[in-house]
Amino acid sequence: MGSSDLDRISLLLGTYLFQGLSPAELEPLARSATTRHAARGEYVHHVGDPADEIYLVAAGQLKDSIVTEEGDELVHTFYGPGMLIGEPGFFATERNRVMAVVAVEPTTLLVLGRDSLEPFLQRHPRVVTRALEGLASVARNQTLLIATLSRRTLQERLLFRLVELADSNSPRDDGAGVTPKISQSTLAAMVGVTRENVNRALGSLAGDGVIRIEAGAYVLPDLERLRAEISNGSPMLIRRNRRIEFEV
Repeated sequence: MGSSDLDRISLLLGTYLFQGLSPAELEPLARSATTRHAARGEYVHHVGDPADEIYLVAAGQLKDSIVTEEGDELVHTFYGPGMLIGEPGFFATERNRVMAVVAVEPTTLLVLGRDSLEPFLQRHPRVVTRALEGLASVARNQTLLIATLSRRTLQERLLFRLVELADSNSPRDDGAGVTPKISQSTLAAMVGVTRENVNRALGSLAGDGVIRIEAGAYVLPDLERLRAEISNGSPMLIRRNRRIEFEV
């Protein structure tokens, strides 16, 4: 087994989907995977494209989004290293993409194709169970997100999104959450308001010490407290793509 295979196996073991399998079990899937590089601004796929792969982010950052009939971009999720992309389309009967995915910085992906992944799933039904749990988590999280965006203040909606973004990065040694670098325009697209409104809300949150703005990223000094507060005391649903070290 070469170093490249070991690197791929390590990446796979770091995901919710393949955690707990042995390196020997994962070796055939790791060998069949391919590597894809995406430049900043390059689309990994567009809306309507066939959904015959699941992607694992090895390095970089991506976002998924959709453009409305009015030309407004609605951003849904950011993806960082160790996160999977594409399970809903892969497992849907339609087998197509409903969101576009674009690299926001140079990105390297491990690509798991249907020809190798489907036989692997047949041999390892516990991975299928994890996929079902992950998809159920997505559906539940969408319900929570809709409820949050419809009835919360703009500051609360921003905090909800910032917590999600922080979960796509590794936590700092002091326990603070840190988001990827993200523009105010993109944040506005994630909560459905203007950039000017986001600017004012972020300024207020920073003035209260709830967040800090550092080099284009947002630092959440007490991530766990924020997570509890914005969920009204109920633990937030664990997203399928939260890194393994974040899971409880």
